[in-house]
Amino acid sequence: MDLCVVSTSLDKMAAMDIQTQLELNKALVMHQCIADQLAGSYSSDDRRALFAAFLSLAQSHHEAILLLATRERLIGSAFALFRPMVEVAYRGLFAAFLATDREVEAIKIGKEPYPHFNELAADLDEAFKTNGLFKQFAGQSWKILNGYTHGGLEQLTRRIDQHGVLGDHFELQEVQNLLTSSTSLLTRTAIPFLNAVKHDNGADVISLKFLELYPIAVQKK
Repeated sequence: MDLCVVSTSLDKMAAMDIQTQLELNKALVMHQCIADQLAGSYSSDDRRALFAAFLSLAQSHHEAILLLATRERLIGSAFALFRPMVEVAYRGLFAAFLATDREVEAIKIGKEPYPHFNELAADLDEAFKTNGLFKQFAGQSWKILNGYTHGGLEQLTRRIDQHGVLGDHFELQEVQNLLTSSTSLLTRTAIPFLNAVKHDNGADVISLKFLELYPIAVQKK
């Protein structure tokens, strides 16, 4: 099989079917809803300040995923960003709700007192009574996410299609799942933050918007 390198315009949009465009539109609406509710000033302490910083980074990763997913040659990079988004979201929740005072101090000086990822996911499910929602990215799923980020087979096997053409050859369903999963993750990180800073109304607005946009996903929990 010969290899074929195709020249692509830097700003060429990805070809999207109706369902993928729908998922992207929902993700954009949800992202803006979350941004609107997070806007404002809050009283702070070390835990909430760390949580806010992690959440801000998760927002940036989510926005970047949505942007990259619209570009034909950058969809693989969108997938690569999902693992760090998961990690910063989980670390933010750990700092806010699970860490000891000593562990909070360690995070503040650049140390990483976080549990093994699988353990952290289980601890978050226990703390929030989410019945495996956080563990969905643990175990084999975490290995897959690492592959997307670090150039594993999950990425390499999608760089060349059956005709030898180099590019980003992800299935549309995979892209749709990325859009939905990353949006769900940002949502369930933002809601606990707003509750922690006593902005329960904002948390309710986000929750209701998510229920409106993703009723099937909520039913599957």
